[in-house]
Amino acid sequence: MAVLDYKAKLWLVNCEGEPVFGDGIAELVECVDMFHSLVDAARYLNMSYRYALHRISLAEKRLGESLITRVRGGAKGGGSSEVTIYGRNLAMKYRKAQNELEGFLEKYTL
Repeated sequence: MAVLDYKAKLWLVNCEGEPVFGDGIAELVECVDMFHSLVDAARYLNMSYRYALHRISLAEKRLGESLITRVRGGAKGGGSSEVTIYGRNLAMKYRKAQNELEGFLEKYTL
């Protein structure tokens, strides 16, 4: 008999039911926190900067809160990105809930 395991996807939705935060955005926020750069975070995650910016911007619009602050560089570059306190707390709470959900499901492995 094959061993079966549960898999669950967890995401947060706003009051309109729109998805606003899940594993992908959490990972992006965590990488921005690590690299202090949205460009470097996107590169590390093998996604385009444009796509990463779109994902962050859409989540921020739906949340009504900023996840990261961006400082544009000049003609020679040099911009940076920093995760806001809200963004850091949201990512940490999301990861905690995700770990607790996975721990709960481990009890019911078939």
